[in-house]
Amino acid sequence: MVEIGGVGIDSRVSKGGIMKKRNLALAGVVMIVAVMAALVWTGCESAGGTDGISLSPSNPTLGAGSSNATSAVVFTAAVRDQLALPLKWSVSDPGLGGIISASGSNATYMATAGRTGNNVITVQDQYDNKGSSVVTQQ
Repeated sequence: MVEIGGVGIDSRVSKGGIMKKRNLALAGVVMIVAVMAALVWTGCESAGGTDGISLSPSNPTLGAGSSNATSAVVFTAAVRDQLALPLKWSVSDPGLGGIISASGSNATYMATAGRTGNNVITVQDQYDNKGSSVVTQQ
């Protein structure tokens, strides 16, 4: 028995209580560090390219009006900082033409022969940044 300030304390009980509190505090600190590390290591950085995606060429014209014409254009997507791949490509009117291949920041649009009009090509990255271009088919 240990006497502190005139009060007798059983040293076995007080050491066990202190050890339990110390272990709980240590477990709490480890848990907080683990949560913070998981947030940092899983990519909680801000999205690049929040100003939107630009497409090149910006508004091409294709000669797809004749029934035997085959016209295609390759688009390249870019942002000021960095693209967030993968990209999702779409067209407003699949009857006029469509994206026939896409890889990285490039996509190939093929016009439907004999069809004229305007088709809006839209690209979207994983952070929902978007860009578009209008293909005019004559």
